[in-house]
Amino acid sequence: MNNPKKLPSVVITGASGFIGSYLIDFLKDDYKIFGIARRSRKEANIPYHPNLHWMQCDISNLASLIEASDYIINNGGADFIIHLAAFYDFTYKDNPTYDIINVNGTRNVLEFAKKIDTKRFIFASSLAACKFPTDGEVIKEKTPPDANFHYARSKKAGEELVKEYSKYFPCTVVRFAAVFSDWCEFAPLYKFLSTWLSKNIYSRMIAGKGESAIPYIHIRDLCQFLKVILNKSNELPNFDIYNASPDGSISHKEVFEISTRYFFGEPIKPIFLPKLIVYPGLVIKYLLSFLNISREEPFEKFWMIRYIDKKLNVDSSYTREKLEWKPTERYYLTRRLLFLLEKMKSHPDEWHVKNEASLKRIARRTNLIIYEKMIEQKDAILTKIINKIVYENPKGIFDQYKQMDLEDFQCYISAVYHLLLAAIRSSDRSLFLQYIDQIAIRRFAEGFEPQILRETLKVFDNTIVNHLVNYKELSNIKQELYDNIGLTMQIAQDEIEDLYDSLIEKMPGEILRRSSMLPDCKELQKMIRQLSALYQISPEESSYYEDKKLR
Repeated sequence: MNNPKKLPSVVITGASGFIGSYLIDFLKDDYKIFGIARRSRKEANIPYHPNLHWMQCDISNLASLIEASDYIINNGGADFIIHLAAFYDFTYKDNPTYDIINVNGTRNVLEFAKKIDTKRFIFASSLAACKFPTDGEVIKEKTPPDANFHYARSKKAGEELVKEYSKYFPCTVVRFAAVFSDWCEFAPLYKFLSTWLSKNIYSRMIAGKGESAIPYIHIRDLCQFLKVILNKSNELPNFDIYNASPDGSISHKEVFEISTRYFFGEPIKPIFLPKLIVYPGLVIKYLLSFLNISREEPFEKFWMIRYIDKKLNVDSSYTREKLEWKPTERYYLTRRLLFLLEKMKSHPDEWHVKNEASLKRIARRTNLIIYEKMIEQKDAILTKIINKIVYENPKGIFDQYKQMDLEDFQCYISAVYHLLLAAIRSSDRSLFLQYIDQIAIRRFAEGFEPQILRETLKVFDNTIVNHLVNYKELSNIKQELYDNIGLTMQIAQDEIEDLYDSLIEKMPGEILRRSSMLPDCKELQKMIRQLSALYQISPEESSYYEDKKLR
């Protein structure tokens, strides 16, 4: 029997993001993919696929990346890394998160790449990191990323780190144009289209002469571009920079003319606002928002005024020659706008949901901050919980635990703790409830009253929260602590009540017989630890691997 052909493998950081999720879908049949993201696969709404391994960790946490590298090495290693994970918002303000994620996080991923011995590291940079060229000039692959705002500086630092690490393994820097899909999903373009195709007073207004222009690339073209680099990796130099972009740029005026003509069925004449009155106009918009006269804060920021009528023109001829690649004409924004607007017309709710999601930038997910602190403080917290139940034992509520073997009791307490870790990390309480049911059935068969289990969960809740709020980094997220810990425990208590009501209606003998089929505590704990680890096996994956074993 012939062994199936071994697929090339690729690590994708930022796997749950806009570009990452599309890239996974594009590569999944031809590559073994290790997706790294701060969200769980379920939370990110990424479908199961047998070629996809999902690892949930934050690239700013080197320890979790080392854990991920161990998993990858044990599962055949990875040939390539596509580093997409990055932070960006539209405020233009300095933000320490740029250094935490875009600089330190990139350094961590490069160290991770050394550990797994990658064949090529591909770094996602941005054409926005380059200064807008003067009239008649263009941005080329060798143009320095010298724009002076925090995001640009962080990308410049990232490019420099990648060049430094190219002495260890081949590296490629790719500067992306503005990436859009048939649903738009590029925040500035979405805001322009939403305004120009609306009936509000700003619908015909364009700042300056409408000549502000940037380059765009369709997500499908970008995915194909990255696949070309993977396919040509052996032919490429040890370090190089490429532009994932068509030549030139597309202006606001062009987008306005095409979109309004198609949407309304006739040309609409724009009103051009001289740069001198844009600033006071924006002040008025913010004032109306502050006074709650306008329903939302303006997307436009004061820093954008300096770029009015400037063009981020690009020359990607070196990239086309080196990679033998060119953008697909049917995916040019000027042609693809028809598809975007058709989606906007026929699926308005989904259009807005997808695009409003693209506007949100979360610096660090609080669930992972809580998770990491609970991992760090696990021994101290478990000691407090055990002492509270075994030694303090208020009102003798927990006397029945004294009949349990101490090792089994400690295993049980640890299992519940890891269950909670899994739920917090994945933002999926179903994991917690699924295994709480198994534990509760065993306790029911052993004669435990539901009150004992409820009070046990309350001890977990109070002990963990009271311990964590003493840490400065968690003291200002008390609501999130309640949402992740307190609310989860409350739902579990209600679940236990429902389960006991159901079990009492059944034959005790039947329950006792069924309880012997449950995994013992150590086996259950092993299963739970896997859930709270980096790689979480879903029901679909479990069925797939069981089927493989049977064959």
